[in-house]
Amino acid sequence: MRIAMVAAGTGAGALSAALRRLGHDVREYDAAGKRAGERLGATWADGADWAPEVIHAHGWAAGVAALASGAAPLVQSFHGLSTPGPVTADTDERRTYERLLCRVADRIIAGSTDEAGDLLRLGVPRGRITLVPPGVDCDLFTPVGDPMPRVRPRVLAVADGAAWAGDLVRAMRMVPDAEAVVLGGPPDLTDLAERCRVADRVVPHRAVPHDELPAWYRSADVAVCAPWRDPSGSAPIEAMACGVPVVGTATGLVRDAVIDGLTGELVPPRDPRALGMAIRALLADNVRRFTAATAALDRARQVYPWQRVADRTAVVCLEACGQVVPVVAEELSVPS
Repeated sequence: MRIAMVAAGTGAGALSAALRRLGHDVREYDAAGKRAGERLGATWADGADWAPEVIHAHGWAAGVAALASGAAPLVQSFHGLSTPGPVTADTDERRTYERLLCRVADRIIAGSTDEAGDLLRLGVPRGRITLVPPGVDCDLFTPVGDPMPRVRPRVLAVADGAAWAGDLVRAMRMVPDAEAVVLGGPPDLTDLAERCRVADRVVPHRAVPHDELPAWYRSADVAVCAPWRDPSGSAPIEAMACGVPVVGTATGLVRDAVIDGLTGELVPPRDPRALGMAIRALLADNVRRFTAATAALDRARQVYPWQRVADRTAVVCLEACGQVVPVVAEELSVPS
């Protein structure tokens, strides 16, 4: 199948590579900038050497460009819908186009059960939604390899600038004798750590390249991923693939990936006290932590490898083209 991967700020390289390994002809296109849809349409016009049988758009802007091209059936992945809150010109435009895409896309891929629920509330028929989580490179993210050095028990968070990193800083007041390393945290993290009197145990660090993350995960006893609502990042499954249990909030991908009490612990969002208690309990129990780490590794390898994600995505693309593909309903259906 000829699949055009269209992205505007959200890359799809790993998924494209996995689909190619399945034998599909996948090409990637950048939908950034004005008149992107016209450019794509001209590229795929009648008589072109290559035209897609289906377009898989990543992000709402890419979906708009794909629609404007008018070239092929559309599979839409939002990677998170617009958040509730005050309406600005930008958010109003985004929400308008998200609703348009929800009406006209042939199939929509939800990355988590929370996102699937948001789509249902927007009126998307259940039959057009397929739950396909993001994937993880299990050859890169693995327990085997050298860890980053450390001198005491370590809690690790890959924050990507998110404000929830402040909840971890506050939680560290309840976690003595351990340090929290925050990769890519917000700029005010040091001031908050000083106010909470944990500055000696909170280590803000710049964001690191993707291929350096496994060494950081391997250095941690516990990974923390505590977003306030459905995230689009892959941090929880990357940590699990490195054999690290996750303490996270019961939202989005974190809730789907982390089996509470088995591969880690789930706590309510915006609750630093509950977060701190869960981290402390896991650090204090070596047997429980080892069991959770083993279960987390098994779950990451069974559910989230990119090749498994590509299998599911290929089914959605075929369905968007009107082909009937026999699949296991439990794997691909949207939960009730």
